[in-house]
Amino acid sequence: MTAERERPGDGASPALERYLPASLRRAVASPATLVSFATLVVPFALGWLETRFFSPLALPGYLLYSVGTAIGNALAPRFEFWIYWVPFLGASYSIAVAVGYGYERLRDRATAANN
Repeated sequence: MTAERERPGDGASPALERYLPASLRRAVASPATLVSFATLVVPFALGWLETRFFSPLALPGYLLYSVGTAIGNALAPRFEFWIYWVPFLGASYSIAVAVGYGYERLRDRATAANN
């Protein structure tokens, strides 16, 4: 008799495994996602709190915040600028998850090529 080897799961429920690939579930909190999120948010937040801390590293976050502020100001012009931090953080995390997912896909592909 031959025993079939089961694929080791990552602890997700069968319904979740059916709808989301494992690499996407891993990408939500992977180190690549966290580093990408910190790269977008931390330099911009430091520059926003104290202007002397603005550096060229804050440019991606600044561009993201500017676009979100322009769209938000067109939709609801009476809000103050600090309110736009919520969509900025959401957009930054979405971009970071996309980067983390791409990293997980590349890592899975490299692992499969080595086996």
